[in-house]
Amino acid sequence: MVYIHIAESMSDLMATAGMNMLLGMGTVFCVLILIMFVISSFKLLGNLEKKPEKKEDVKTSVDKAVDQIVAGEEAQDDTELIAVISAAIAAYEGSTGGSGSGYVVRSIRRIR
Repeated sequence: MVYIHIAESMSDLMATAGMNMLLGMGTVFCVLILIMFVISSFKLLGNLEKKPEKKEDVKTSVDKAVDQIVAGEEAQDDTELIAVISAAIAAYEGSTGGSGSGYVVRSIRRIR
């Protein structure tokens, strides 16, 4: 014979609901704390993999690269380069050139 207990008191129902709520919230917070520790351990694993170069080494290597680029550049007449850049800008804007286009190159500065 199976007995079904249908009538429970309201206080018993609330106690069961409260325990279920606390168990569920406790589980969620435990998992969140576990995830937090896993994510924070990624920093340690990243540091073990490869140590970054010292800033001084990076600075000297950048300085060497800049010096090589500057040494590789020759003093040249930039009028052809200016004409090509002006023509590209004019073509991009849709003008055909000439005196009626309204496009004038005022100055060109080399950035170093």
